[in-house]
Amino acid sequence: MSPLPVSPPHDPYDPSRTSPAGRESEYRRLHHALDRCAAGAGSVIVLHGSVGSGRSDLLYAFTDTAAERGVQVLVGTGSPLEREFPLGLARQLLQGADLAPEEAATAEALLAEGAASGTVPAPSDRPAGRLTQRVLEGLFRLVRGLAERAPVLIAVDDRQDADPQSLEFLLYLVRRTRGTGVLTVLSSRETMTPAHPLFEVELARQPHHQHIRLDLLSTELVAEVLRTRLGAAAAERHAAEAHTLTGGNPLLVHSLVGDQERAGSPGALVVGEGYRRGLMHCLHRIDPLALHYARGVAVLGTGATPELLAELLLLAPDALPRALYLLHAAGLFRDGGFRHPTAAGDLLAAMRPLELAALHQRAGRLLRAAGATAATVDGHARVAEGHLRSSLGPAPAAGAGEPGAVLPEFGGGSGAWEAPGATVAEDVAADDMAADAIAADAIAAEDVVQAEAAAEEPGATGGFGPVPAHALQLWSGPAPTGPAVECVPTLPGTVTDADTALRHELKRLRHHFWHGRIDEGTAALARFEAVPGQAVHTEPLRHWLAYWYPALLPNPARRSGPHDGATADRGDGMRLLAALLAGTVSPEDAVVHAELVLRAGRLGGVRTESLTAALTVLLYADRADRATHWCAPLAERAGARCGAHWNALLAALRAEAALRQGDLRSADEAGRAAFAHVRPEAWGVAVGLPLATMAAARTALGLHQDAAHFLELPTPAGLEHTPAGLHHRYALAGHRLALGRAEQALADYRACGDTMARWGVDHLPAIAPWRLGAARAQLALGRPGSAAALADQQLARLGPVGHPRIRGLALRIRAAAGGPAERTELLERAVGLLEEAGAESELAAALGELSEAHQHDGDPGRARRADRRVRRTPALAVVPVRPQAPVSLLPVSALPASPLPVAGRPLPVATSVPAPEGTAGGLSEAEGRVAELAARGLSNRDIARKLYITVSTVEQHLTRVYRKLGVRRRVDLARLLGPVPSGATDGTPPRPAFPRRADLVAG
Repeated sequence: MSPLPVSPPHDPYDPSRTSPAGRESEYRRLHHALDRCAAGAGSVIVLHGSVGSGRSDLLYAFTDTAAERGVQVLVGTGSPLEREFPLGLARQLLQGADLAPEEAATAEALLAEGAASGTVPAPSDRPAGRLTQRVLEGLFRLVRGLAERAPVLIAVDDRQDADPQSLEFLLYLVRRTRGTGVLTVLSSRETMTPAHPLFEVELARQPHHQHIRLDLLSTELVAEVLRTRLGAAAAERHAAEAHTLTGGNPLLVHSLVGDQERAGSPGALVVGEGYRRGLMHCLHRIDPLALHYARGVAVLGTGATPELLAELLLLAPDALPRALYLLHAAGLFRDGGFRHPTAAGDLLAAMRPLELAALHQRAGRLLRAAGATAATVDGHARVAEGHLRSSLGPAPAAGAGEPGAVLPEFGGGSGAWEAPGATVAEDVAADDMAADAIAADAIAAEDVVQAEAAAEEPGATGGFGPVPAHALQLWSGPAPTGPAVECVPTLPGTVTDADTALRHELKRLRHHFWHGRIDEGTAALARFEAVPGQAVHTEPLRHWLAYWYPALLPNPARRSGPHDGATADRGDGMRLLAALLAGTVSPEDAVVHAELVLRAGRLGGVRTESLTAALTVLLYADRADRATHWCAPLAERAGARCGAHWNALLAALRAEAALRQGDLRSADEAGRAAFAHVRPEAWGVAVGLPLATMAAARTALGLHQDAAHFLELPTPAGLEHTPAGLHHRYALAGHRLALGRAEQALADYRACGDTMARWGVDHLPAIAPWRLGAARAQLALGRPGSAAALADQQLARLGPVGHPRIRGLALRIRAAAGGPAERTELLERAVGLLEEAGAESELAAALGELSEAHQHDGDPGRARRADRRVRRTPALAVVPVRPQAPVSLLPVSALPASPLPVAGRPLPVATSVPAPEGTAGGLSEAEGRVAELAARGLSNRDIARKLYITVSTVEQHLTRVYRKLGVRRRVDLARLLGPVPSGATDGTPPRPAFPRRADLVAG
């Protein structure tokens, strides 16, 4: 390796001459590390600082001077847009390397191989996306070869946005460069939580690791910057004020200095466009939660309490201190507020009018409930109204009582919407509904314009998917205590042509059905179709009704005969869904055509309601795994282009798909997101879907009180005539079964079966597999023969192919209901099918049952192999709360997935010795107490002391517990039983409280 040139007496690389202002100390530390690198001692340095702290300036100034000294500099920059490109950052680094042709060819081959390994599923024994040893070692040898010729500097900016594979390569590299001439400098921005915590920990463990934090500039350093650029007089005059305005943030300091240079030499400090742009740049590059917090302060002011801010922003209170810290650490806040009075207005001006209106509406409601003055509350109402009107454009005057004539106010003064004699809580609730109606109407108005511009047919909509553009709004009708709140996609006088009038008439027809007004909708539809030539326009509506009200009108797909998928190729998911329900297309063919619709949707040009209908097809064809695969890209597309109601709908579908795969935490989070986008009362009859999903997830997690509250929430009339109502009834059945009310659950399951038969959809068991639910209830009632008959009946109706999840669930039940001789073979088939379907929770349970079956057969080797597969199953990452009902009556999920909350927990098996009442998984009462205390981390001696038994007795109990539950260590026992809440002295967790509305929305 060639040595660096000897520095002359007056070093041209003097930090005071080449480093960014105020960063001489940090710059000197970097050059000392470079000198050690030249001597053959490599190191890794992390530059860390808040947004605007000058990390990039310092890094690139250092790379420039290093290159001048003959160092080979490899530079790369992380970007959120390239985070999904495997080895994208590593490719940037090697593109700047001085490689020989054969080395460049080797590098290209290794990068291509590594990128491929980062995009395809990895073997089960290796985490997805990991690089192979061959790729890592090959890339390392290329860098080491460069270091043998000259010192190497690897400089990475915005490391927090790098792709995981490149970070894996960098970690592999720094572990091996301590004795080489390689200096690695990684720059990263401070965030709420580390983007790659394991990378941070592993990096800090390296003995040659250094950490350089870039703090804010002191008043003296700010004065030095001013002195350098503006002169000594200006520095003396403005240093203190400049530091107060900028907090020492280097980006803001230089922006403010630029304002002074452009303004000439005025006496006062000028706060111009440069400072304001710099501040907005920092706020929009800071952590998103901190930006959200800053917007809340901009709306409420610095005097707002943390509790009020948390309610406004729908955030957990414990998230606020960290957000506030980031804003202060970046110098953007002082004493809990902005440093300059224009900052709040500038920040809010960058928001979409509809988002800003919703924020002011919520602020008005919260301030009114907190006892703020009428003037303060009215001020927020007026601001919200102004933003709503500006987003909709000018509207002609409307008479009293006409649609769009009234926008409710929040204050107690003139024009306020008051209910005579109402309490404050009732007033707030009434205003809450009215305000959300306005926001939903405004959002719908914007989305209707976009949807109509792209629609190929007037009035085309989707299903359970598919919601009409106006539907997810609160249509209150004429209010008895005040003016009507109407949806306002069309204001009086704005319909200018026959096509537009037709579209809006069709939307009004759908609106009746959406809110369960079946008689009114049917009558209106008959009147519309009675007009000559109008019936042809209602075909899309009839396809929509074929899903939402299967028994109301004949399904158009049944008249058209077998479905060939041609319409699906044009992106018409709604017609495909109607054909699947009618039985004119097989589930296997429907899956193929649905994915064609979804694939076309990723490229654009397909209506959102058609895409959600295609997702529904996948769910009802028992391919929740494929629905999960498509939900992420569609949610990204909807988030960028669509309004709140479409995002809510996709969240509900994502929750349903996650639940069917046994991912209970994701199902719960997505269900909360659905209600965060759209309030429950604005969902219409579709509210049954997310409510059922939330109830099912909570039931499976053992949170039965929470599940009961979701099931008891008010729902619109007519819900029972829709698939959403069917899901709701199925969720109720599962909840009752989990509570031990098996007879009630059995009646509910049979009612679901009657409904599906009446609608003609019993050929699609994935909608609601009532036979399997009824079989579980029969098992709980001690009737294995009836359970086996129901499982056999379901298997016979499935046919020879398809429905792997339903088939696997039926085989599990059949094994539980049958005798030991056939149990092992049935469970092995169930495991294969559930693995194919991606139903992780059910797969883990089946593997646990298979292990027990092998033990019973006297084959401990195969039993151990099944146990090992259970531990590798992702379902073990879900740690549920222990059920409050007796576990001998299993918490069965209330939706088709029927996921079990704990991997490996078996179905009740028909035996002559049932599990004792009140015990878990067949444990005796004494074994259960010992297991709970062991799961909490108590030693054998502590358990013996607490239960007044001998240590030997504890050991014997634990041996039996491990054998019965199929675990080997206490850590597995803790994961299986779940954590015990703090404060529980007897091992029994208290009944969890139902979340407040704010918790439901915020998640």
